Amino acid sequence: MPKLDRLERLTDLVLVLLAATRPMTLDAIANEVPGYPEDHDARRQAFERDKRLLRDEGIPVSTEPVDGQEQFGYRIRPEAFYLPDLGLTPDEQKALHLAVAGVHLGDPSGRDALLKLGATGLAEARPVAAVAPPPALVALFEGVRTKAVVTFSYRGEARRVAPAALWFRGGRWYLVGWDLDRRAARTFRADRVEGQPRLGPPGGGSVPEGFDAAAAAPDDPWQPGEGAADDAVLRVDPVEAPRVVAEVGESSVVAREDDGSVLVRLRPTSHEVLRSWVLGMLDHVEVVAPPSLRGDIVAWLGALARSGAPTGAFLADSTTSAAPLPGGAGPSGETAGEAGALASARHASGGPSDHPGPAHVTGGGGHDGSGAATPAAGRSRDARYRLRRLLAIVGWLARVGEASIADVAARFGIPEDEVVRELELAACCGLPPYTPDTLMEIEVNGDRVRAFLPDDLARPRRFSPAEGLALAAAARTVLAVPGADADGALARALAKLDAALGVEGGMVVRLDEPPLLGAARQAADRRLRVELEYHSASTDETTRRIVDPVRAVSLDGHWYLDGHCHRAGSMRRFRVDRIRSLHVLGEQPAPSGPPPDLSPDAFVPGPGATSVRLLLDEAAAWVVDSVPTTRVEVHGGSVDATLEVGGRAWLERLLLQLGPHARVIDPPELADLAARAARRVLRRYREAAVEARNNMKKHGNG
Repeated sequence: MPKLDRLERLTDLVLVLLAATRPMTLDAIANEVPGYPEDHDARRQAFERDKRLLRDEGIPVSTEPVDGQEQFGYRIRPEAFYLPDLGLTPDEQKALHLAVAGVHLGDPSGRDALLKLGATGLAEARPVAAVAPPPALVALFEGVRTKAVVTFSYRGEARRVAPAALWFRGGRWYLVGWDLDRRAARTFRADRVEGQPRLGPPGGGSVPEGFDAAAAAPDDPWQPGEGAADDAVLRVDPVEAPRVVAEVGESSVVAREDDGSVLVRLRPTSHEVLRSWVLGMLDHVEVVAPPSLRGDIVAWLGALARSGAPTGAFLADSTTSAAPLPGGAGPSGETAGEAGALASARHASGGPSDHPGPAHVTGGGGHDGSGAATPAAGRSRDARYRLRRLLAIVGWLARVGEASIADVAARFGIPEDEVVRELELAACCGLPPYTPDTLMEIEVNGDRVRAFLPDDLARPRRFSPAEGLALAAAARTVLAVPGADADGALARALAKLDAALGVEGGMVVRLDEPPLLGAARQAADRRLRVELEYHSASTDETTRRIVDPVRAVSLDGHWYLDGHCHRAGSMRRFRVDRIRSLHVLGEQPAPSGPPPDLSPDAFVPGPGATSVRLLLDEAAAWVVDSVPTTRVEVHGGSVDATLEVGGRAWLERLLLQLGPHARVIDPPELADLAARAARRVLRRYREAAVEARNNMKKHGNG
């Protein structure tokens, strides 16, 4: 007898438990659902795997006490299986479709959720943002939604948290909650949660009365200073002054100088945060006060300068940061190679929260640490995906009654022959005794399928945790775009969705708003040709470029403008906060075809990008989470990573931020790049000190 397809067993299990009027013991289930082993222990293991898969898919298999030897029984309550009617109007449903289509979430969960809602065709939309969730976020979202205690490992320590909200800010997802063991509010970077969080019973993770999630949420790394002795005063040169003022706010400016430089006063959460941010701007920023912070940065740079300096060469360095990298890599910084260069400021930000510290790095993407999924995990994902898809197809057929195989294939994104196979399998599923009158009545004739199914199967079933997260995140991201209609159709749809999911106030999405974002978006929407004055962090050059914008998109917490650059002769990606000026030149010529699709990642290597191999210690392990890498190997406490680098200045920024925690292994001609950059930045501090002494003498003589 051929082995029963697990999908058939899972489908029968759902139908049997859904029809149960009282909890069913494992023996009763095995008697009615074909495919379970005869041996009791093997049967229990197989059922537990099936039950876990169903629950992961959002199918609520309840466990209830029963009389008798087995003590527990199982069923699926219809009121928990089916989604209550959201009451979405056509314009609200369309707005939700456009949000899912416009926000990149890294998997098809949003599309799957829309199919459950009865979408008749998923709309195409211009990309708006990418907010791909880290692996732990789905479980954390479920913890917030159900108010369950979440337990996880974070920076090597076990944490038990009553979750309050998820925040997306600065390109990162955070969990805000109440640490039950420390009895204090805490913020956790979701991508640093190790492994999968475990959830306690629903309702067991309530936060204390009066808990303010917004007050506990991740702060900006710095706030405007108030003139206190521990405030940091920085001098920013004319190149970076506009961008810095836009980032920290006009209230932080204490003086503007004749050459365009500014003095800003900040109150950083830590010296480490500010040092990383300052060094990410090379010699464009100088710390003026306090002396302790200035001394810390000078000492940091001095150690780096000595680490690669030949005898007598400490101050001798005429290399400019705009010089091309070995291998001919030119000024490709407009492709957003700088996307991760300032990431350490975000990684280091903290204060009383728990986001500081190195990221946890593993040897690969697989469940066994080998870089590939284990066979069992692969089979489980395959069965889960097939069940999700089959239930969606059956639900849709229950609503429409008849369709062509081609329509089903197009709607669910699978080949026609696979549609036929899955429908033929579904026709063998139903309820005991599995006679023709108790099986699902699905007929495949030639190129068409007809279904005669119970009305209940036409009702949308509840979202899985991943689907609920995808819908909530997509809608909130679109509403966070500057200029979004806070009272429009999408906002109304989100309010109804929140009520059904139980996440009112449990998720916040914040996107930045650089000064020229509105002009950049308008140029892309209206297909206007523009001239940009652009400062590239990759090459540290300011250039003028004629660009035909295609789209504006938010990636990794920053806005980018994609467009055809006439100087480069191809598509390029420009970070909007680095655009110094934007002037409209007129309308773009009519396009000859669809625009080329750029990667959903912020970094798009230029044609001359150079492979750079770094050796990172534990304190610098965050690099592999924040900067695109082509190769990562873990050796004990160190990480060997290869990056594609488009410009020397970008690498200088990263190496200055990492300091003694990173070393260039290859190419050898870049081994002393950090030392040379450190000497150049130190020169600014020394020249400023000499100028200050001369001014003091001049003032004294006066």
